[in-house]
Amino acid sequence: MWPLWDRVVRIIHWYFPVAIAFMWWSGEQGHYDWHSWVGYSLLVAAGTRILWGLVGSESARFRSFLSGPSAIISYLKGHPFTGEGHNPLGAWATVCLLLLVLVQGSTGLFASDDILFEAPLAFWGGHLSGPLAAWHEINWTILQGFILLHLLAIAFYHVVRGEGLIKAMWQGQTETRFSRSPPRSAWLGLGIAGCLAGLLYLLVTLAPEAPSYY
Repeated sequence: MWPLWDRVVRIIHWYFPVAIAFMWWSGEQGHYDWHSWVGYSLLVAAGTRILWGLVGSESARFRSFLSGPSAIISYLKGHPFTGEGHNPLGAWATVCLLLLVLVQGSTGLFASDDILFEAPLAFWGGHLSGPLAAWHEINWTILQGFILLHLLAIAFYHVVRGEGLIKAMWQGQTETRFSRSPPRSAWLGLGIAGCLAGLLYLLVTLAPEAPSYY
């Protein structure tokens, strides 16, 4: 009996709320250096989770928990879910949250407001840097909405259905929900994260700076 959610999945999952909260605070306070660094880390974390969904533990792979429209409709009609991991709605919500974090970090790399903040890849963004900065704000609003829905869903399952999802995600399994195959080594996940961090570092450090007109 092995954890349904392996260490890589759990570490990334619990890192997201801490990092996103710090990203919001640093942006609001104007600490743009800190804001950038935590944004880089979120990009690496989201990218690692997406790749882990392709090459990681069997229970962490997207093919093992993503369902088609018929399964979603059946679940919405009240039919019981008998799978091991996320229910059909929760599975796609997880993917949406990952993509929103990825978009948030990616647009932040190119964003510029021409006043206080200029991202490391703003020069490559060119005339799109302004629109990307605007989309960075729009995507943040959408991301907040999904986070709120995520919290409401957790509360619903805890209060109404009596399922302790927080405890389950912390421990990786429950008495009835576990994986039937062993997890892949967390060192592989660390290696993926390290490669992504190295590529991002090279991209940021080698990118040309935007010319100054002052």
